Amino acid sequence: MHCLIRGQSPSDYAVLVQAENDMLENLMEKAGQLLEAGKAVHGQVRLTRREEEVLAGVSESLSNKEIASHLNLSERTVKFHVSSLLAKFQVRGRMELVREAARHAMGVVPDPKPVAARDARSYAPPIKDYPAPRRTAAIVPLAKRQLMA
Repeated sequence: MHCLIRGQSPSDYAVLVQAENDMLENLMEKAGQLLEAGKAVHGQVRLTRREEEVLAGVSESLSNKEIASHLNLSERTVKFHVSSLLAKFQVRGRMELVREAARHAMGVVPDPKPVAARDARSYAPPIKDYPAPRRTAAIVPLAKRQLMA
């Protein structure tokens, strides 16, 4: 009815509907191809040599500080590499990172050592060989001043 009021024939709309269906089919086909291509790319994670070394440290449950000392890097650089690894594997934490890296079977993840089997790291509190500072304080009245808080 609307097409007659606008001066168009009903067959014009039938052609448009068929063209729209054809376009949707092509669009769905291309979307499927893109999804498959995306899945293929997601399966391959490329790591730099340093990222592999940092990942090995993370898989041994080492802290950023310990990884930094083993690799002669700053702790901030190790944090950067860990963040990069988390983004590449699309995970939120270090445990997920190790699990996901092992799942990708990359060969850079050694078998994790149990906590008891690792070298025991002893902690010695720092020795205080400096004298305690002497603190002196006095209360000084402020003459006719109003303080507002």
